[in-house]
Amino acid sequence: MNTNESNHPVLKRTNKAFTPLELLDDPHIVTVTVSQAAAILGIAKSTAFKAYKATGFLLDGNQVPVLLCGSRTIVSIEHLRTALGHHNVHEQYAPLVANR
Repeated sequence: MNTNESNHPVLKRTNKAFTPLELLDDPHIVTVTVSQAAAILGIAKSTAFKAYKATGFLLDGNQVPVLLCGSRTIVSIEHLRTALGHHNVHEQYAPLVANR
């Protein structure tokens, strides 16, 4: 088995792009790119990058910080969920986890 392969549905490389709602709803996704965060927020990538460059955050009020990880700029999906009031993701999957 190739060490780069994974049986985990989120980690397995596919050509399928996630929709913004799928990114928010998947409890296995921890971070997204600034471009993906822009799509989730419904703003242009250029607007997201301008806000990040000016303040280090994607939204006013310092709600969604942008993290630097090497040369990558990433955003915590949990911060996006909180800023958007999209809290019940883990609760909706809790029965699935409890039944394992």
